[in-house]
Amino acid sequence: MAMDLRQRRRLQTARDIQLAAVTLALEHGLDCTTTDAIAKEAAVSTRTFFNYYPNKEAAILGEAMKIDVAGADWFINSKAPLVEDLGLLLGRLYQVAPVERGLLTKILEVVQKNPALRDMFHVRGKATADVLADILTARLGPDSLIEARLLSDLAVRALTEAILIWARDTEMRLDDLSAMVTENLRRVAAVMDRAD
Repeated sequence: MAMDLRQRRRLQTARDIQLAAVTLALEHGLDCTTTDAIAKEAAVSTRTFFNYYPNKEAAILGEAMKIDVAGADWFINSKAPLVEDLGLLLGRLYQVAPVERGLLTKILEVVQKNPALRDMFHVRGKATADVLADILTARLGPDSLIEARLLSDLAVRALTEAILIWARDTEMRLDDLSAMVTENLRRVAAVMDRAD
């Protein structure tokens, strides 16, 4: 679904703030980076900053990926192999508003240096997995709640690994994410199927 002009401007302002936050955190450290300094660097008011992000940590991480629950009927009702549908659903998730490779690399650098940001990153992943678990339960049935929770955690991790590879591999296209998520899940299944 294409974004209208207002949505594109909002996304650009959010990215400008994020870039400013990441740049300052890399230059001065997260503890010495303030929301006022971020707003100034991004050429927005502090009030505008807070219209987009609640704090500097959220600005560095950017918008959380959100699964379109209302648009997930195709996934719930699909008869295709589950692993392929998971790849499609999650691969599309990052493609809605992808972070530019260079910025993503910088974000990851800041996250690695700051345990609080790592924790926030994991909390976001868990929130995405919880939503996915509900969708998987709708597809698999209420008796598959445990399987849905385990599979959702694994699938979100498979997406994270695919995005990390994409960030480093300049030859990889965003369109390749779905196939990589599917491949990551298949590789785990193959390991589990092997005799010990």
